[in-house]
Amino acid sequence: MEIHVSKVSEWKRADVATCIVVAQRATAGASPLIDKSIEPVVAAARERGAFKGKVGECIFLPLGGAGSAGIVLVGIGDDADVDREKIRRSAGKAIALLQSYRVTRLAIDCSSLWPVAAFVEGIVLGQYRFDRYKSPDPDAFTGAIDDIVLVAEKPDVLSGDLEHCRYAARVCENANWARDIANAASNDMTPAQLALEAHTIADTYKLGYECLDAGRMAELGMNALLGVAKGSKEPPKLIVLSYHVSHDAPTIALVGKGITFDTGGVSIKPSDGMHEMKYDMCGATAVLGAMKTVGQTKPKVNVLGVVPSAENCVDGNAQKPGDIVRAYNGKTIEVHNTDAEGRLILADALSYVVDHYAPDKIVDLATLTGGVIVALGHYAAGVMATDDSLYDTIESAADLTGERVWRFPLWEDYSKLVEGEHADLCNIGPSRQASSIIGGVFLKEFVGDTPWAHIDMAGTAWGAKSIPYLDTKFASGYGVRLLSEYIRAESEARA
Repeated sequence: MEIHVSKVSEWKRADVATCIVVAQRATAGASPLIDKSIEPVVAAARERGAFKGKVGECIFLPLGGAGSAGIVLVGIGDDADVDREKIRRSAGKAIALLQSYRVTRLAIDCSSLWPVAAFVEGIVLGQYRFDRYKSPDPDAFTGAIDDIVLVAEKPDVLSGDLEHCRYAARVCENANWARDIANAASNDMTPAQLALEAHTIADTYKLGYECLDAGRMAELGMNALLGVAKGSKEPPKLIVLSYHVSHDAPTIALVGKGITFDTGGVSIKPSDGMHEMKYDMCGATAVLGAMKTVGQTKPKVNVLGVVPSAENCVDGNAQKPGDIVRAYNGKTIEVHNTDAEGRLILADALSYVVDHYAPDKIVDLATLTGGVIVALGHYAAGVMATDDSLYDTIESAADLTGERVWRFPLWEDYSKLVEGEHADLCNIGPSRQASSIIGGVFLKEFVGDTPWAHIDMAGTAWGAKSIPYLDTKFASGYGVRLLSEYIRAESEARA
């Protein structure tokens, strides 16, 4: 997407593929982009109550024969602090109308102070479509908004807005890339293919790349990860991308669960909705999407992107309830439920990262438990953290991006619930008791003293309704923007 600036006097209006975007407060002021001949159209919309300038309002006014496709009015209220998430959702509301009028270019009025970058985010995310497997529709509009001009009387004052908008567009494009990977059919997006996608990122952005195969994992004693993969013909992978800026800089490890398809194993899932288990790799796609941002922005911190990947399937070799495996760090695990597999592959990945890379902080993301959906629905991820400042930075990033988080406790009482009867640990706790927290306290056993946060994103990876810029038919790309903003904040703290 191209984003640039222009003076009001130099902006070209005679372009029917362009839509004018005007932010208006409840007490409206004039916009330099709205000609006097068009002002009655805007006034009429206000008079009939179609638009009042409230935060989150958005309407499209077509302008036949007026030189532009139309005007998008975005309500930003009268408060000094404008709600960024409502602006994103306003952009999402506008997308369908913009596409129906074949709009490919936006001219945004920047004469008033409003979070323009949030509107750009909503546009980029809202126009996402996944049609890789569909036959082309000759009548469908396949274009997209790919050109945005920020317009003001003095364009030099827009340098900050321009930078923020370009960054926002780039990160959202990375989120859309992650959605492509997650939406791909599981027979295409295998652990091997996921490793190839990661390798492409490494080549493109000059990142370090390592991929451990099953043989190397066996040598290292990664039996928790290998046990999950036993029932599939697809071999598992442990993928590591690395960005190094300085020996003096702290190292942050991002670890994402990459189960490319989850049948539940012998503890098989119900058939209803099982096709959605291709999304069980959305933690991995979030990490890889964030590593694209890292490669593009070159932060002042070292970053690892780690993805343990496998299929959880069923055959005569599959892991069984009651099996006991020894993880990379030597701890033994009773497998009472083969559908609690994400924590098993993460256990080996986390302990391997701690042992081999000694990061200063670890953040893992996983579609780990259905319990988090019971607790928070599809509108926030549950977070458990051993370090308050680490959680605070994540929460601040969530507030900026709209990818919400909510903290759960890690009290010692919960840790006792994952103690094994015949082994050190059990991979599940008591039925119907704090299942999301149980997943977190289990993973805590594999990070040692390293400050760590676990993000259970099972509810936010797909399925959220009433968020106009996220189509419920597709993966949401949750985590790419959150992790990118988190890394940006850590980098700025080094400046």
